[in-house]
Order: sequence, then structure tokens, then C-alpha cells
Amino acid sequence: MTVVGACAAAMVMLAGTASAHVKVFADGAVAGKPATLKFRVPSELASVTTIRVDVALPKEVAATSFPPVEGWAHAQTQGGQDNLAHVVWTAEAGKEIKPDESRYFELGVGPLPAKPSLGFDVVQTYSDGTVVKWNEPEVGSKEPEFPSAVLVLDAAAVAAEKQAQAASGPEVAATSMPAAAEAGDDTWLVWVLTGVAALAVVTALGVIVRTRRKVS
Repeated sequence: MTVVGACAAAMVMLAGTASAHVKVFADGAVAGKPATLKFRVPSELASVTTIRVDVALPKEVAATSFPPVEGWAHAQTQGGQDNLAHVVWTAEAGKEIKPDESRYFELGVGPLPAKPSLGFDVVQTYSDGTVVKWNEPEVGSKEPEFPSAVLVLDAAAVAAEKQAQAASGPEVAATSMPAAAEAGDDTWLVWVLTGVAALAVVTALGVIVRTRRKVS
């Protein structure tokens, strides 16, 4: 039972880690119409807080409004190395995102382009100077360690794109097949723990049956 409990706890921890990415949502977002984007930013480091969030807007997306975020100031910049518009939120003292907490940042944008999905690169800065860049694209079926925040506008088209990538050539297949054994991907560990838990249950049942037989 101890082994089963430990395995279950480990799997919950891994699931939490995999889901703790910067995400973007927009209720009812469709191509050709304005939308309100909601960026969910988790603060993942144990002993420091998130003090700055920098979102790069794709060239086809223009910011039109900035709903207030309590305790955070916003600024819009243009240019830089990527030559994109950026919206930057900076925390006031005492209003930072604490460890294991998250905050939503809203942004009004003009009509969305006719694309299946939109990727937003996000740079997260912590109070100790640590910078995390959420800018890695998804290739094939493997989710990157620090993926861009992706807004899906056409789920069917996105699924078709992924299928086309998977069937496009040996390069994609070679990248995706050993993914479970690469550093930073915990999928293989989840399966190992699941197997250990199942074995522990079977062993425990066997011990119970043998004990009852001896008693009888």
C-alpha cells in the first residue's frame, strides 16, 4: 500500500508539472473578429516570485485595449530583435505572483487573422533574475519543455497539420520516437510508476490470499 501511495503521489506531481505552462485563452475567438485574450501565467519556482511578464504579439495581431490588472502596470513596446509589438506587465511591490500561484493578464486585440492557431512567445522574469522564455514550437506529437502559448482558432485544421507533420518524413519520426527517453520528458516515468503500482497491488493481494489459507 505504501508503494501504491508513493506511485500515485509521484504521478500527480508529474501531471501538475506538465500542465503548469503559460496558456492563452479567448472565449468565442474566431478569425476575422476582435477578441479578449487571457494569458494564464503560473509562478513555478519554489522560493521566488514572478515580477514581469512580456508577451510578443504576432505581426497579424494588434493590441486595442488593456484591461487593468490589480497591482500590475502595463507598457507596449515595438521593435527589438524580433521586430514585434510587445505588451509588458510589471508587478508593483507586494503584488508579485507567489510560488505555486498564477495570475491572468487580459489583452484586447483587433480582428484575428485567418489561421488555424496563433503562437505567442512569453518571457517570464522572477525576482531573483531568473528568466524563462516560453517560445518553443510544438513539433510532431512531442510537447516541448517551454512551449509558446497557443490560441487555437480551428481545432480541425490544427489536428490536420499535426497529422501532416507526423507523416512528412523520417526527420519528424526520428525526433518523436525516442521522446519518452529524453531528458525533461516524464511520460516514460509515469508508465514505469504505473507498472510498479500494479505489481504492488498484485503482490499485496497474493500475500492476503496466502495468509487466509494458512489461518483456515
